[in-house]
Amino acid sequence: MTPRICASLLAFISVAACNEMRPLHVPGPTTAHPPGNSVESPSSSASVALLSRRNPDARVVAFRILFDTGSSEDPAGKEGLTALTAAMTAQSGTRDMTFAEVSRTLYPMAASFGMQVERDQTVLTVDVAATDLPKLYPLLRDVVLAPRLDDESFSRLKNKQKSALEDELKGSDDESLGKEALQAFIYEDHPYGHPPAGTSAALASITLADVKAQRSRVFCKDRVTVGIAGAFPEGLDKTIAQDLASLPACPATRPGLPEPRKHHGLRVLIVDKPSADSTAVSIGFPTTMNRSSDDYPAAYFFTSYVGLHRQSAGVLYNRLREARGLNYGDYAYAEYFDQDGWTRFTLPDNARREQLVSIWLRPVKPANGLFALRGALHYWRKYVEEGVPADEIVRFRTFLSRYLSLEQQTESRRLGFALDDRTYRSSVPFSERMRTGWSALDASKLKDVVRRDLSSGDMSIAIVAKDGAALKKALLSGAKSPPAYDAPKPKEITDEDRVIESLPLGLKDEDVKVVPVADLFAK
Repeated sequence: MTPRICASLLAFISVAACNEMRPLHVPGPTTAHPPGNSVESPSSSASVALLSRRNPDARVVAFRILFDTGSSEDPAGKEGLTALTAAMTAQSGTRDMTFAEVSRTLYPMAASFGMQVERDQTVLTVDVAATDLPKLYPLLRDVVLAPRLDDESFSRLKNKQKSALEDELKGSDDESLGKEALQAFIYEDHPYGHPPAGTSAALASITLADVKAQRSRVFCKDRVTVGIAGAFPEGLDKTIAQDLASLPACPATRPGLPEPRKHHGLRVLIVDKPSADSTAVSIGFPTTMNRSSDDYPAAYFFTSYVGLHRQSAGVLYNRLREARGLNYGDYAYAEYFDQDGWTRFTLPDNARREQLVSIWLRPVKPANGLFALRGALHYWRKYVEEGVPADEIVRFRTFLSRYLSLEQQTESRRLGFALDDRTYRSSVPFSERMRTGWSALDASKLKDVVRRDLSSGDMSIAIVAKDGAALKKALLSGAKSPPAYDAPKPKEITDEDRVIESLPLGLKDEDVKVVPVADLFAK
């Protein structure tokens, strides 16, 4: 060990020894993603959940501090409170340092605290070079245990969240707006029915006192799992567990969730946005299936075959983008999917107690919006009804089994997947479980799973577009919707177009709702 690393470790041990806070609790480990070992800490009243994956050969240390809470636990009338509380935790500084001082301290380490909030989980993340760990950890500990929560940060972060809701989501990000509109439609009058950023009226009503109360209520000891991976010193994971156990005890158990409302057939929510210069389409339905379900590997295989995210291997991408040039991409998912930054991979630690299956079409020209919707439904129904050919299962299984490894290329992502395994109570690592399930898959077995879990005709559709009234009229008319191409297409494509453009939707007036964008997530 080099003198510099020795000095760093001694500095860390000195800092930890001076800290008299108690430990964390520990969930089941995973032996999933070598190199590194998963360690389960003993459960006791003085500990919190801990998942550690030590890899002495790594050059970094990754932390993922996971809380089992999310926007589904925003109090009524305070939608957006959990996200604002999380932001205040990560970005208000500490009891002894302002946010600016924390940022200046982190800058030479090329580190920053990230906070990800979704419906059921919230995770604080940070990666740091192993040699900078002794300087990083005291900051991380204090951010989690003693955030500053001051008036200046509250005003700054509340305005930032308001801008994310009104200027970004509703103003400039039609893709994300369509996905959130779909979830609001599927989960009407349900805790999942609003985006993590909340609603405009609710955000305006939130006070700093609300933030402090929410922090005590849900960012508490019994809901946290500390994840650490990489080249950390032996025993550091237990030290962190002891430190973070000084979080307050949770005052109550987590409330359950109602079932989403049931409906029959297709129904459409049109978000009427006059400034939209394209049409964004999201399609989906709720499911009782999740990663712990026996059918999940096959369902994941099927949705990936139909529309693997940002990959030309998917049918939708190949037929709607590549063959027709309608848009940038078209995808399908067996569970809620959120992209990790600018990658093509799923965001870890985004687990849900209730799931949905969805199809997402990147925005298309308004003239092709209805055709693209019909095209997505056409190909989905084709493979649901006819099945995936046996030779295609063999071909795609080889590709997908190799592609899956790309999901876990960093210490942080491997740790995130291990935490997801724990959340879904899987004793077998995700990648291993998927490959094992796919190895036994044949056309008959896949068709059985699709029939049980993915053949629902009861779909919700959210469309962000201009002139919602005209679009509703076109949807209800049942009239053909031929595509408008910029260049001629082969006969094989134009012959198939004749089938797609006439696809019956069977919609009635009460099945199609138009909402002005200004009214969406307003209150």
